[in-house]
Amino acid sequence: MKILKTQVEEIKKLNHKIYRLSFRSSYLAKKSQPGQFLHLKINSTILRRPFSIHKIEGQNIFILFKVKGKGTKILSTYKERNPLDILGPLGKGFKIYTSASVILVAGGIGIAPLLFLAQKIKKTPRFLFFGAESKKELVALPEFKRLGFKIFVATQDGSEGFKGGVVELLEKEISSLNLSSPLKLYACGPNSMLYNLAQLLKQFPYIEAFASLEQFMGCGVGACLGCVILTKKGYKRVCRDGPVFNLKDIF
Repeated sequence: MKILKTQVEEIKKLNHKIYRLSFRSSYLAKKSQPGQFLHLKINSTILRRPFSIHKIEGQNIFILFKVKGKGTKILSTYKERNPLDILGPLGKGFKIYTSASVILVAGGIGIAPLLFLAQKIKKTPRFLFFGAESKKELVALPEFKRLGFKIFVATQDGSEGFKGGVVELLEKEISSLNLSSPLKLYACGPNSMLYNLAQLLKQFPYIEAFASLEQFMGCGVGACLGCVILTKKGYKRVCRDGPVFNLKDIF
């Protein structure tokens, strides 16, 4: 972990609210693990903002973000060569099991950390279940296809794929996947989605599931205790003890 001074290589608007930003860092390319995050200092804001590492290609680091508040709104106005002040990589990422079949479950912008993870997964079969409000928010699907993932899509408005939530879709399809142990599931999305996922997986105790939590953070290094959550193992700091946790420890 260290503070890096770099600059924007490219920022691309993927739809009306979602952007992908890239920059170069040989240090992060070598040191980062799927599920870890970066803390960015954004102009005119006091606190840094956390962003998952979306993917790494060579020395190019990508983050994916959705405009939700002041920080992401300002970041969306950045241009090529704008300076970046980044602290990272931070947190504990996903543990990768080389001999396990894999299911990825993403809700909305929760797709962000799962592409970097998908780049590291070599074992087949591999499945992605992706849920969003509408088809306009279904980003990065071609990249998952190129990596060999079979993709299932759910949208709340029914504009693409299954109409409804992604956990509903997983419940509908999981018995037809012909999966064998060992099986690992990785997820990222709203807490409501993760809660519903945890309830569903009680029917499948042989599936070990891990979730990357979305949480407001202050310092990003475990000092301020601003991101503490209560788990079945006591209070944990999302930035330092996570952001990846065993789903059974959370719900």
